[in-house]
Amino acid sequence: MTRTRRSRPLRGQVRAAILVATAAALLVFALPLALALRTAYVEQAETVLQREAAKVLVPGKEVSALLRDGLPTPDDPNVHIALYDGSGTKVRGDVGKAHSAVAASVAAAGQGERTDSEGEMLASYLPITDDEDQSTYVIRSSMDVRTVEDRYMRAWALMALLGMAILVLAYWAAGRLARRLSAPLEGLAESAVTLGAGGFGLSVPRTGVQEVDVVGAVLEDAGQRLGERFQRERAFSADASHQLRTPITALRLTLEGAEVDPAADLPTVTHEALTQVDRLESTVEDLLALARDLPGPTDPVWVGPVVDSLRDRYRSALKTDGRALVVEVGPGLPPAAFPEAALRQILDVLVDNALVHGSGTVTVGARSSGTGVSVVVDDEGELPDGDPEDMFRRRSPAARGTGIGLALARSLAEAEGARLLAGRYEGGTRFTLVMAEWEPRHTRERAPARPSA
Repeated sequence: MTRTRRSRPLRGQVRAAILVATAAALLVFALPLALALRTAYVEQAETVLQREAAKVLVPGKEVSALLRDGLPTPDDPNVHIALYDGSGTKVRGDVGKAHSAVAASVAAAGQGERTDSEGEMLASYLPITDDEDQSTYVIRSSMDVRTVEDRYMRAWALMALLGMAILVLAYWAAGRLARRLSAPLEGLAESAVTLGAGGFGLSVPRTGVQEVDVVGAVLEDAGQRLGERFQRERAFSADASHQLRTPITALRLTLEGAEVDPAADLPTVTHEALTQVDRLESTVEDLLALARDLPGPTDPVWVGPVVDSLRDRYRSALKTDGRALVVEVGPGLPPAAFPEAALRQILDVLVDNALVHGSGTVTVGARSSGTGVSVVVDDEGELPDGDPEDMFRRRSPAARGTGIGLALARSLAEAEGARLLAGRYEGGTRFTLVMAEWEPRHTRERAPARPSA
């Protein structure tokens, strides 16, 4: 069984990391400093002892005077003075051992100064010579070790208080830094939640932290792309239902007509039904191809065969309304740089629009126009009042139907760099699709083979 680690808030992690780093730095620097302070206080105490011992020998004052008058009072109240003879026996002084082996060894040496620790006392020994009998004495200045310890312990306590103050300051600074670092990430988390809930138009405020701002910009871009894809999916659903409605209606009318007419010719009805089924299948394949299509070079299409295929697909529907379909394909028509699936869907939209909202004969003509290929769909109906461009707006209030078909045709045309125009002519309404003529990208690339008639 896999055990998952419990995540901790970023603020706590940042604060703990800063405090640990600060405490480690304090230990690294404080320990050597504490030892150095202890050494400094001990050396200072030794210097004081040596100075107090040297003050005992006042110029012009012999050892006999010290033995007679006593020892002078030290300037430092923590220092005690005692006088030892050459055998290490104390002859003057209130503090100190009655016999000191250290004093005896210093007297035997006869010169130099020595500082040593004797039990709980820190002592300094200074040998002196009596001018009268040339005997050697030793002046001992001593101080309680606890006095020295109290001094550097107070320094250590002050260092500890200073360290605690630094830790408190580091805790405060770590809290501010943790909030500054975590607040942008918390904002990113909220934006991600918003994006996950479907808020594709989110706006992530900039924080001044480059990495966080980059992630925020990526989230905004992802939301925009997801929103566009969602809109495309919704539009595709609407477009698919719109494009499938006409062949489904035609198929239904064919089957219902055969049902109510006992004299209907079964092969004819079957042929018309299969034609509508083929149209349904072709429409579904075209819509799926267009939905999966990625931007890139466009394959050429021969416009003539696509236009000619309208005869079989719309003969029955137009015949039912007593209308005619005329297809005119100009000679020597070059291939167009346009997807065949998109061309079929645009022509279906235009012919369906003429069938439902137009009147009279529907004429579809394909001809070469300069450096392009144009397809014109005419009918004898009248355009609605207002700007013809309003008809191409999706779900436009000016639309006479659902407001989807012409908008779909315009979007398919513009996606491939073509133009779809609407206008009036002396005989009625005209829609014109203008496509670029296909040009080989390389001299060795040949034009596609013209399909057989």
